[in-house]
Amino acid sequence: MNKTQRLIELLLTMNTRQKFTLKELAERFGVTRRTVLRDLDELSALGVPLYAELGVHGGYRILKERTLPPISFSEKEAVALFFASQSLQFYRALPMESDWQSALAKFYHVLPDDVKERIDKLQRRLLFWVPAQTWETAHLPALLEGAIEQRVLRISYESETGRRERNIQLIGLYAMNGKWYCPAYDFRSSEYRLFRADRILSVTDSPDQTMRKNHDKLLIADWFSKDQEREENVAEFELKVQLTRRGVLLCSNDAWLGSGLTVKEDGSGYISRRISSGYMTWAASFFVSCRGDAIVEEPQELRRMIRDQLRELITIYEEE
Repeated sequence: MNKTQRLIELLLTMNTRQKFTLKELAERFGVTRRTVLRDLDELSALGVPLYAELGVHGGYRILKERTLPPISFSEKEAVALFFASQSLQFYRALPMESDWQSALAKFYHVLPDDVKERIDKLQRRLLFWVPAQTWETAHLPALLEGAIEQRVLRISYESETGRRERNIQLIGLYAMNGKWYCPAYDFRSSEYRLFRADRILSVTDSPDQTMRKNHDKLLIADWFSKDQEREENVAEFELKVQLTRRGVLLCSNDAWLGSGLTVKEDGSGYISRRISSGYMTWAASFFVSCRGDAIVEEPQELRRMIRDQLRELITIYEEE
């Protein structure tokens, strides 16, 4: 094994172990302790965050932010990774904002000049655009960490009806049209609900973690593939909506409505799916904005809410 191969193998070995000694590494690679020490010094000079502990039970460890070994990419792979990362640039907030920018800068820096030139040309002609966010989303890192560790979070949430404290357990986070959303189980209403991340004003761990639900088999992708509210026996209704061609286009832009959308040969269509009580207020406002291009047939409660909103608008804009 030559030196370059040994350094890569050494880095891989250290990344998989909490702690190691010179003796263990020397025996693992069949070299002297002096050689291992020189290799560690070289890795440290390259930026590997090594930490030495003195004493009888001492040794070496890599600090929490470990350095990954080098990986070879083809030109097409390098360009694809660059633009996949760059597509995040229009999001005002990201769970790992500084990390992706730093990684992209490092990645671009080590590329050959001809690949850099190719990327520069593509940047002038190719753009993954999303609407710019104007809302502050300060708690994305805490929300993502809570989702990963499946902790119950105590949040302060600003909704249309005012600010309230809630205990929630996130399924995960997703971004759509420049906004971040948090599907979560709401312990206050005992149902799954969708929260806008920019409306979450504060996040802390709930002091009571005993209420935590088992989400091991519930993934963020499942939010789009099935109705989570069915699992909790909460109030739900059959949603039936007739759509014009324009109505189909409007509803297809929403992932939740799109999952129940059927398009006819003439371009018109209809929506048939379940809707929980927690979605009714949002649905009423949405279908009012569609005007005559979306006619809600069921449920009757949603039709009533639409009539109430229309009466309120008439009162506001009625001439004296």
